[in-house]
Amino acid sequence: MKVLIIRPQPGADATARRFKDAGHAPVLMPLFAIEHVPLQTVSVDGYDAILLTSGNAVRAACGFLETARDTPIYAVGSATASALAHLALLVAATGSNGVEVLVGVAAADGHKKLLWLAGEDHSAVPQIAGVHIDIAIVYRSAVLETPAQFTAQVAVCDAVILHSSRAAAHFAGLCDAGGLSRSKVTLATFSNAIAQSAGDGWAQIIVAPLPNDAALMDTIRQHFPTIHCTLPPNAAIEGTT
Repeated sequence: MKVLIIRPQPGADATARRFKDAGHAPVLMPLFAIEHVPLQTVSVDGYDAILLTSGNAVRAACGFLETARDTPIYAVGSATASALAHLALLVAATGSNGVEVLVGVAAADGHKKLLWLAGEDHSAVPQIAGVHIDIAIVYRSAVLETPAQFTAQVAVCDAVILHSSRAAAHFAGLCDAGGLSRSKVTLATFSNAIAQSAGDGWAQIIVAPLPNDAALMDTIRQHFPTIHCTLPPNAAIEGTT
């Protein structure tokens, strides 16, 4: 199965490797580029723990994290944890079921005030009784010039992988502007919120029950039963576009 990956680098390469290992044929066409946002006035003082949901956030805030080595870190996704490992930073817990579940883990560990280092297009802040979360934006996804081969690539791919609501809305707009019929395009997403951002009229929208690669690939297999693929271990996706 040929899947189109539009997320920014270096996440696009990571996703492509996972899908290739599972027997798919990934096509890379990033529509965004990551830009780091300097942390100028943020301090870890007063926070019980740091929350990270993307390897992009780790790379963007590596200097800040180096100065906060004594603060427990909670990471969503194995890719986020891997980025932290490259900095030799210890992780208190890693989750693959989304940010809300991991915040619950942090709360159970006794942490009541968390600093979330996030992207500009982050998901909703979890509302958990007794837990306060502040967000510091450390990166954003900048829209790139639309590739000349956009229409041709979309037309030959079996599904388009969407990692964020912003990416879904942008992709939908490009399809409409380019005269592509939504009824001939299948989308594969990590959440209902992302699917809703893409709008209606698509051939089908595949939504994973959990925000990770393994769940998404399993759901794709259920929609395309003739596809035979092997799910790689610990195939978690890193954050949002």
